Amino acid sequence: MNLLEFKRRLMTDPGERSPEMRDARASGEGFAEAALESDRFETLLQQALEVPVPHGLAEEIILRQSLESESRGRLWPWLTAVAAVLALAVALTTFMFFPRNSMLELQQHVAEHWQYDGPQVLAAAAGRVQADPDHVQRVLSEFGVQLEPELLDQVRLTKFCPTPDGAGAHIVLATASGPVTLYYMPRTRLPSSPASIPLEGGMEAVALNVERGSLAVIADAGTDTPELAREIARQLAFAPGMTI
Repeated sequence: MNLLEFKRRLMTDPGERSPEMRDARASGEGFAEAALESDRFETLLQQALEVPVPHGLAEEIILRQSLESESRGRLWPWLTAVAAVLALAVALTTFMFFPRNSMLELQQHVAEHWQYDGPQVLAAAAGRVQADPDHVQRVLSEFGVQLEPELLDQVRLTKFCPTPDGAGAHIVLATASGPVTLYYMPRTRLPSSPASIPLEGGMEAVALNVERGSLAVIADAGTDTPELAREIARQLAFAPGMTI
């Protein structure tokens, strides 16, 4: 046995008295010194553990534990009530201001919305000059959002529309890529953003979360709709601190 192995075994089992360990203790100066140091440490440790117990310590511990248990018993119902109120508040806030919908529900809503009046609204906006900017901003101000001037110049029609979580805005733009429809959903958050939604009639929708709510951009399938959606989202300005 070498000295390193001897020291390791002293640390794991200092009281070992096997023939191998007894022979090692007597095999050389380094072994004897390591054994003496280990024995000295074990003696000091034993002395530290043999400190006499103060009189009445057991009774004091029992009394303290009893008082702490009683205090916790009085405190626990209050803590439980506070936790329940906080959990309810978080749940209500999330439900009221950031409703979560499954991706399937959102896809169905956008598809049904488009099928209901999407082509008709596009046809009604065809050939129109720029929509009244004041009317556009007045509709959108209901949701605390405004359009940057460059985007505002492209608006041909704006109206209120339904969303999965209340009222929103239906907007038609005249862009360099052709007519584009926007559905702004101020209270709806997507579980996964952005999301591509195929539509009838060779159209494609891309939905993405924005600072407040979400936006669905609908264009011809040949358009780079994801990039168009990101560009439009960058041109939305949201009123700070507003709740809807």
